[in-house]
Amino acid sequence: MTLTRAERWILTACVLLALGAYAQTAGYQFVYDDLHVIQDQVEVHSLAHWRALLSKPLWFGLFRPVSELSLALDWTVSHGNPGYFHLVNAALHAAVSVLVYLLARGGLGVLGAGAAALLFAVHPVHVEAVANLVGRAELLAALFTLLAALAYRADGRMAAAGERSWRRGAASFGTLIALGMGVASKETALVTPGVLLLVDWLEGERTGESPVVRFRRHWVLWVAGLALSIEWLWVRALVVGGLGGVTAPGLQGEGLLGRALAMAPVVLQYLRLFFFPLRLSADYSPDFLPVTPAPTLRGLAGLIVVVMAAVLAVRARHRAPPIAFGLAWMAGTLLIVSNLIVPSEVLLAERTLYLPSVGAVVLLGWLAAWTEASWRRAGVALAALGVGLGVARTLTRVPVWRDNNRFFPQLVRDAPGSYRSYWMAGLLAYQAGDRARGEALVKHALVVYPLHPGVWQTLGNELAKESRWLEAARNYRIAFKLDSAEAANGFFAARSYLRAGLMDSAVAVTAQLQAEFPYSIWYQSSMAELEGAGGHPLAAMTWWRRVALQLPDSWEAWYTTARSAIDAGYCWEARRSTGRVRALRPDLRNLQDLEAGLSAHGCL
Repeated sequence: MTLTRAERWILTACVLLALGAYAQTAGYQFVYDDLHVIQDQVEVHSLAHWRALLSKPLWFGLFRPVSELSLALDWTVSHGNPGYFHLVNAALHAAVSVLVYLLARGGLGVLGAGAAALLFAVHPVHVEAVANLVGRAELLAALFTLLAALAYRADGRMAAAGERSWRRGAASFGTLIALGMGVASKETALVTPGVLLLVDWLEGERTGESPVVRFRRHWVLWVAGLALSIEWLWVRALVVGGLGGVTAPGLQGEGLLGRALAMAPVVLQYLRLFFFPLRLSADYSPDFLPVTPAPTLRGLAGLIVVVMAAVLAVRARHRAPPIAFGLAWMAGTLLIVSNLIVPSEVLLAERTLYLPSVGAVVLLGWLAAWTEASWRRAGVALAALGVGLGVARTLTRVPVWRDNNRFFPQLVRDAPGSYRSYWMAGLLAYQAGDRARGEALVKHALVVYPLHPGVWQTLGNELAKESRWLEAARNYRIAFKLDSAEAANGFFAARSYLRAGLMDSAVAVTAQLQAEFPYSIWYQSSMAELEGAGGHPLAAMTWWRRVALQLPDSWEAWYTTARSAIDAGYCWEARRSTGRVRALRPDLRNLQDLEAGLSAHGCL
């Protein structure tokens, strides 16, 4: 595609708007899920861990190796400076905005495609995906999906011209590379084979040629893309252990019909966020967003919207192809995150609307172009108004993601009635020293939604701080039952039972840890606690030493090993472990207690 001077100006404006809208994030910190995915996950702190990133489900138990490798590259370059990560996110968003223009230009004029790209650059619903660093997966999935679509379109155009040069080979190969990178960035890119069919259809409408004829010219490339997507699903299932994951609140145990009825009202939220994104929220959980797997008036309204959109797409497929294209793009990409095909962890998250919003801005771009054709200058004015409103809302929303001190209070205000809102409000109350209010709020979160292990774990942590060991143990154990993959909760349950004087309960939890995680540090730590409580310091020392050898840079592990060795009178290990503690934490106040213990047992 040869770009005119006007188009180059549009793309420049697009990049400047995208970067300008998020320039302030260069001074922001790691926020919310960034802490787990980036700050606390050592595997993304160096590209030297590339084998782990390519072979383990590290992203909340999900497998997104390309996204994690990009984060590892950022950490390596910036030495963990969050501002650099934010700048990369902003640059990726600017790149995606440019690709939106190139895609839309195939069905819209310069004005329509320009309006679509500029609106995409400043659309407020994108703030979560760009300003929250875990949105990197959304940005990369969209980037590679659009690159695959553009390469596939180029391949189709060269096939129609009878070209068989290296350029066509590069386009074909680029389509597959982009598709593979996309699905390895996030699962939403699995929609790419459907997007490629849409591209062929739109090209056929543009040229007056049957889409079937265009498809036949390079059907082998499409089949290869589909095969690659299926192969990735197979690889992902092997790594993760299945196609599904954690089910969204309110959808547990529901079949396709129940999930469809529950998600029908969410269609109204999609509509609002795409076209009237005044109110934004980082959370859409019950009861802020009610979940009812039964017919409701709001669900009926959502179904009516779906039917009307389908009818509009069919009627516009020849008269106004961009309308049908935009609606089909939205429907296909939303299907991946709608909990209909495979249940996901969230009912709705604004970051998951990043790729579907491409279809929404294509619709808005068509509206601007049609208005311009009907009323001179009106289309430009309409596009300018939309971009101006988008800039204003985006600039006022971005500061929410500055740091956790700003984010968590805003989350509570954004989603009143949500179990997560009560949960976060409880944590804030605990941090402020109001422990009674904090406990009440967290317990209320459990009343709203009792199946999230993190809420039970939070309450267990706070009860343990007050030495309410039996209550803490029960909360940890429930968290462990809800998510048996989180072995740490099993250990904390066992330790709390021991401190509450319930040896049998601690043994039972430890037996479960042994059955599921026989080589984990949590099982070994639990055994060490049991042996110590049973009056066997030498056995406890042996278990703690196993933990320390797995965590050689953890002064806590060496400290507990030294403490047990001193109690057992095993001087050699006591001296060695104390030396490790001294090397790792020479300023540790408890180091004097170890040295005093060594002296008392004649181990110096």
